[in-house]
Amino acid sequence: MTEPHPTIFWDFDGTLVLTPKWSTSLVKALDILYPGHDITREKIRIFLQEGFPWHTPERHHPELCEPGNWWSYAEALLARAYQKVGLSESDSQELSQIVHELSLQPGQYRLFEDTLPALQRLSEAGWRHIVLSNHIPELSEMIDNLPIRSYIESCVCSAVTGYEKPHPKSFALALEQAGHPEKVWMVGDNLTADVRGAEAVDIPAILVRQPPTEAVNHFAKDLLETASIIEDSL
Repeated sequence: MTEPHPTIFWDFDGTLVLTPKWSTSLVKALDILYPGHDITREKIRIFLQEGFPWHTPERHHPELCEPGNWWSYAEALLARAYQKVGLSESDSQELSQIVHELSLQPGQYRLFEDTLPALQRLSEAGWRHIVLSNHIPELSEMIDNLPIRSYIESCVCSAVTGYEKPHPKSFALALEQAGHPEKVWMVGDNLTADVRGAEAVDIPAILVRQPPTEAVNHFAKDLLETASIIEDSL
């Protein structure tokens, strides 16, 4: 049997792409439905700090593994945030559906300038790439509409598996998807979910873009520096 190629698990949002925060999308939906409103990101963001599956990563969420169930749950959380800032129940439900629609628009995902050069460089060096992300159910379809598609072999998404990083099972599923290669890295911008989660199951990890608030084994200011760290490890 052929040995699996060395593999990099990549976080998605904040690592490969920049995506609007939920609070930004909530305000954008308000701009569409109620132009001239006075609700800011700061006003509504405080009501989005709990409830999403990634806020309780220690739990398995099998009840949310079907896209319709996931979005019904998420829309209820979004509607609750709207109601907290004074909107009616019916308006909040309509706005949450608009946020859902906005989340599925490929144009909202903007690649960092270093994403494609880093993926190409590492691919040429023999590495293959799998996205491992806490994200919406349609993440794989979103990737299909981005220039990174030709580099990404597959996607392990929490909304599909029910396991959120840093849960050990999320990394176990990624390793299974990759065929348990001998050489593997995790790259992400979240110290807890990406770095500590990977290291807890003996996967070396690189914190990227976000300066560490505590000691880490590997930090890279961008993906090209990340590529250098990985190349030097061979």
